[in-house]
Amino acid sequence: MSEDPLNPLQQEVMDSLKIPDDWMPLPATVVTDVEAQLLDELADLSDWFTAEQPLRVSKHLLTTIHGCEAHHMAQRAEAFSWNINTVRGTMVHKAVELLLNWKSEQLPSHIVDAAITSVINNPRESASDFVASLSEPELAELRGAVVGSLTNFLECFPPLKPQWRPVVEHSARYAIHHDSIVFTARMDLVIGLPGRKVIIDLKTGRITATHRDDLRFYALLDTLRSRQPPRRLATYSLDAARLDTEDVSEGALQAAVRRTSHGVRAMAELVTKKREPLKRTGMQCKWCPLLDTCEEGAQFVRQLSGIDDDDL
Repeated sequence: MSEDPLNPLQQEVMDSLKIPDDWMPLPATVVTDVEAQLLDELADLSDWFTAEQPLRVSKHLLTTIHGCEAHHMAQRAEAFSWNINTVRGTMVHKAVELLLNWKSEQLPSHIVDAAITSVINNPRESASDFVASLSEPELAELRGAVVGSLTNFLECFPPLKPQWRPVVEHSARYAIHHDSIVFTARMDLVIGLPGRKVIIDLKTGRITATHRDDLRFYALLDTLRSRQPPRRLATYSLDAARLDTEDVSEGALQAAVRRTSHGVRAMAELVTKKREPLKRTGMQCKWCPLLDTCEEGAQFVRQLSGIDDDDL
């Protein structure tokens, strides 16, 4: 039986992700070079932490440390709590994971219901208790949002063929200094064989500049873990049906090393109390737990709202 033809949006994504005829993998020396660069830049931190109490580094922690350091430390001290917005992305990823092995008709509402049930019934899912505690209206709101995102994925993203070896929520880990500094990542969607992988971040909101930095961190981690650089990085907005891509180059990996090492050094200095955190205003001020006591952040939020301090 012949496959259904791709619609224009699906074909556009396919054209962006396929391997060009003139593509060549990066030389093996790139792996050893970027690893040596990372180890060299963090060499003096070798005895700051231990395998029993390591410094853990993730995409989210790197993003926040390069924003406001005070906000970063406040988040470290505050237990993470789920809400409808944060759990939406998790539920979309679970639905896409089920979609890969869904044998019956691909009805988004059925797949999302199965995803919700799967998360609630799995105590290893960190969102399990939160989703189970939702009221009927809250659960309906979540279900509607996830159904919308999955519908967009089915309509705008080409069907994932088994020969592409798609993996959802792909975990990666790399450690240095005898496991005293540990880098971890969970990638939304990875397709392709080692050495020609495409790492894809699925976003339920708009694409921002930090998303490319996030993906470069993923590329660095996958390169160091598998000893083969991925081929391409892509951020896909489910709401806008927009794909932002970047080929993995030696320069992109070196940029990831610099950003990662700077972030790790800042984290290390702050958690060991070698210096005080710096304050940098930004959009994170709107939901920062320090907002009530941070004049810089409060002023920034007032300006966002169009309130002039002279009017107060």
